[in-house]
Amino acid sequence: MKLSQKGIAALIFSLLELSFVPVLLDIGGTDLGTLQLLFYVFLIGTAVSLPIALLYDRKGLTALIKSRNSLIIIAVAGLFNNAISQLMLTVGTIGTNPSIGAIVFRSWVLMAAVSIPFVMKIKVSKYQLAAIIVGFVGMYLALSGGAFRLISAQQLPFMGLLLGSAAAVTVAMMIMRTHNASTTASIVVFNAFSTLFIAAIAVVFHVSLAVPITLQTVSIFLFLGVAAYSLGSIFYYHAYRTLNPVFVSNAILAVPFITIFLSWALIGTTIKAYYLYSTAIILVAMLAQQRLSIHATERVTKKKGPGRLQMFDVTSAFIENKAIAEHIRANGRALAVKLGPGSFKLNDHKHTLGKYGGIFFTSDEIHEKIKAEEVEFINEIMGLQSGETVLVGIGNPDQVEHALYEVAGPTQAPGHLE
Repeated sequence: MKLSQKGIAALIFSLLELSFVPVLLDIGGTDLGTLQLLFYVFLIGTAVSLPIALLYDRKGLTALIKSRNSLIIIAVAGLFNNAISQLMLTVGTIGTNPSIGAIVFRSWVLMAAVSIPFVMKIKVSKYQLAAIIVGFVGMYLALSGGAFRLISAQQLPFMGLLLGSAAAVTVAMMIMRTHNASTTASIVVFNAFSTLFIAAIAVVFHVSLAVPITLQTVSIFLFLGVAAYSLGSIFYYHAYRTLNPVFVSNAILAVPFITIFLSWALIGTTIKAYYLYSTAIILVAMLAQQRLSIHATERVTKKKGPGRLQMFDVTSAFIENKAIAEHIRANGRALAVKLGPGSFKLNDHKHTLGKYGGIFFTSDEIHEKIKAEEVEFINEIMGLQSGETVLVGIGNPDQVEHALYEVAGPTQAPGHLE
């Protein structure tokens, strides 16, 4: 299976898993407290994700644990994504209502789209932003029935919590896209630190974490812990790191209407006319960006104006390559430019590129640590045409950017911008 196909498959699994959660909770129901629910869900998530990481990427897990800075950064991302966001979402929803809670929480998609150019140095076009806004409108219709809901003064603090929940998820997304660490290892850290965080809150506020052991509670714990916070999280972040982040964010807006139809199929919830309208709107937004799903993201380079190279971030091609993990760990990136037909030879630039460290190769002269499927993926997302070559540099992004500018001049790179 191609790397792009793996990314799409991971995204589809994530969408289905997220869509099933509200339906199954509605079927099973729960009288558990928020802290109790989150504690056992994160605990089970830790127990499930740990053996997966040990089996699939033991080296990545070991490297993450040994790196104090990376461990702290990923732990912070996990607390924002899991514990903090869910606590704020729960309290905010109680103070407003589930529809408003779901709508405001998913505003993280818009927050992420606005933040991406500044944090990730990835270009987001007006076209992409417009598609996200259209999708958000469709989601709003699905959750609110098209009603404009006024917020009372009493609800304003809770709205702040809902926005805080969305912001917390946005922070986690930005960290996970910009800080390279093993995805499976990161999910272990997410769950482990969130479990400790919830336990600490329970101790401080003298909340008992004891719960009745019934088939219902065990089923809810297992589904959320296994499907949502271990396998679901692994697949979601794999998709987020592999595919265009704007496309993935936009796809998440489809979750409410998928839930609506699953609810209709499983428990007979009535399908109302505005559900169909909202579905059509969200589908239009997703189809508008479908062509962007496996396209490389353009990097916002430091150089502006004449002579600027069109440079792309292709780090996603190497997230499963353990042989070059040390080169992209933490803040390392893989950047690429297109080279037109000609006689570009790496040996001719060996001395120049050697000054910048890292790994450099072209689609014609592949480095020994690079896999053929990774080159194929880069060619695919870069839209390589007959006769063109891709020059890739892996390492410190600032150094790689300087190197590419030095060797890929206007006469060789069709990506040169006037």
